[in-house]
Amino acid sequence: MGYNQGVEAKTIMKRVAIGLLMLCGAAAIAQAPFTIVRPQDGARVREVVQFRFPIRSVPQGGFIGVRIDGKFIEAVSPTALETDRERGHYIYKWDTKRLNVPDGEHTVELTLFTTPEGGNSRVLGRSSVRVVVENEIKPPAEGIPLRYRWIPGRTYRYDLKAIAKEVQEIQYSGLTPQETTLLDVSFKGDLGVLDFRNSLGLISWTPVPPAISIEGGQIGVINSDRMAPVYQEVETTGRVRYQVSRVADSQQAEVYYYWVEDLPLLPPRRYKPGDRWRATILLGNPLASGDINEIGTRIPVAARLERFEWEQGYKCAKIVYEFSGPIPGKLELGNLQLDKPKSTVRREVYFAYDLGQVIRVKTTLQLEGVVRQGQFGGGMSGPGGFGAPPGFGGRGPGGFGADDDGGMAGAPRGGPRGGPRGGGMFGPGIGGSGAPGGATGGFGGGAQTGARNIINRFVVEVDMRLHRIF
Repeated sequence: MGYNQGVEAKTIMKRVAIGLLMLCGAAAIAQAPFTIVRPQDGARVREVVQFRFPIRSVPQGGFIGVRIDGKFIEAVSPTALETDRERGHYIYKWDTKRLNVPDGEHTVELTLFTTPEGGNSRVLGRSSVRVVVENEIKPPAEGIPLRYRWIPGRTYRYDLKAIAKEVQEIQYSGLTPQETTLLDVSFKGDLGVLDFRNSLGLISWTPVPPAISIEGGQIGVINSDRMAPVYQEVETTGRVRYQVSRVADSQQAEVYYYWVEDLPLLPPRRYKPGDRWRATILLGNPLASGDINEIGTRIPVAARLERFEWEQGYKCAKIVYEFSGPIPGKLELGNLQLDKPKSTVRREVYFAYDLGQVIRVKTTLQLEGVVRQGQFGGGMSGPGGFGAPPGFGGRGPGGFGADDDGGMAGAPRGGPRGGPRGGGMFGPGIGGSGAPGGATGGFGGGAQTGARNIINRFVVEVDMRLHRIF
């Protein structure tokens, strides 16, 4: 063999060797073991737990079965899982709070399945870990004091989402109740701390555009600079000493948009799980002036501290407010009057006691009444009339109405939806007395069905969560 031939042969052998190494490497990548990388066995966990396993361990067509404490929960495709490409992990999330998982030790098992074409599923691997769920916080024997901390210059931005639904049922008909989504609203809002002196905080509430509404399949967007701040002078217990807004006295523009929350009041003492006290929830927020007496009517509610627990990474007191009974005063929903309406309110507040601020407020309001046929006609839906979701309204009688911006809140005077001046609001946003009527679907009429009545349920769900602090 000549010199050139020998060199060529060696070159070919090297290429073959490199090719074999590349194939072996590919095989090694494809054969990564299926195992839970995190959390480690015996880890203490809370809230949403991330179970991570290698992306390379799941072949094409594979899927994951999940068992908790030996009970099958679900099967999930890798396409439904979050991925961390940097670390090469699939992530299965276990929301222990949403699923009401009790504190204590639990075993989580993930099983890798594959289904060959035309064949039955077979197991490729299993991995399990024991974890200790610790969502509840054990307080000291003397309890924990709850106080707002007003730090000048700090801003708390919240995500807010509200949905209003109507359910209509023809009594004794055997028909499935009809559920209609009337309004779906989402926006962000800032609570800004401007000053703190003499044990009083000066704060402002300002909506942050854009705000998005979905109503009747139509999407509305507010991108406006006409966002009016609401100013409050507030004690460290959450009690409002004084409130005023540009909405209250300005006549310079047709409409402003505003947002304000009803902060929970915290009596000045130490708290333990099971503590109960009387509290109030704000009914209406007309902002007619800065006079505290004109902010609105408050209804009495029963408050209790359910427990201390983790929420969004903060140590929180979970406080539950509940009310059941007729709403005080006159409540009109368009031209419709309900016969002895029932109302229930449940509000869950998560107060981060180290931070000194509310980080989540979840409110559910339900009104139920029986409408006799003589009061309506036409189809299952008719004229309604309700105001804005929590504290988001506008100058004039409009709550969430249309305007020249194609927006939602603060329709000019005579607008199609809302409550009294400032957009009447009941916590989650029911229009007050004299609401001028709303869009189709708000406690409307029903079909003529002889002597039967229509049972109407109006449900508003509002969720406010801390988004970030800056």
